[in-house]
Amino acid sequence: MQNMMKAAIFDMDGTLIDSMEQWRSLNASFLREQGVSLSRDQEEDLRSMTGRMVVDYAKENFGVETSFDLLVSRALKAMEPLYLAGMPLKPGAREYLQRLGARGVKRVLFTATHARLALIALNRMELTRELDYIICTDMLGGSKSDPAMFDRVCGIIGEKNGDCVMFEDAVYAMRGARAAGLGVIGITDETNVRDREDIRAVCDRVIDSYDEME
Repeated sequence: MQNMMKAAIFDMDGTLIDSMEQWRSLNASFLREQGVSLSRDQEEDLRSMTGRMVVDYAKENFGVETSFDLLVSRALKAMEPLYLAGMPLKPGAREYLQRLGARGVKRVLFTATHARLALIALNRMELTRELDYIICTDMLGGSKSDPAMFDRVCGIIGEKNGDCVMFEDAVYAMRGARAAGLGVIGITDETNVRDREDIRAVCDRVIDSYDEME
């Protein structure tokens, strides 16, 4: 599969940058701000949830009406100083991007992190130079759960869906990419442990480190 790919499409948080633990810890902090008292088990549940899932969880379990936009606003404010301070990359990520570039494979970032924050992170971690395209879902107006989003990304970079491989840590986005006809490689992370069975079911391959890739 990877010998045939013309474009490698990467998620950012949890896939290139080792930052999902920080993102997911914000879920519990956000609900506490809304006046919710959480058990340890509930905090653990929240570590595996996306933002929209957190909003639904708050309503269904605690009767708290909140909004995804408010959650995003709080998260952006909290994550910006962490990115500016610098965060570690996933093992072997930079070197793998460099190997792909040397082979002429297009290197594409496709992230649900808002564009301004994504650029702060990429510039601070010196990844911008290793990418040929940077695309964020707020630029396109949609979710990575929607296969049509991957159709649009492949159109932007000028490659057929079947010639592209998505590297991703979130199962909802893996499913979106798979439904669009892309190859999918799953990246393990502490925050996706509960989803591993689903991840293995949808991915062509699951890796712990980019050092496993040629």
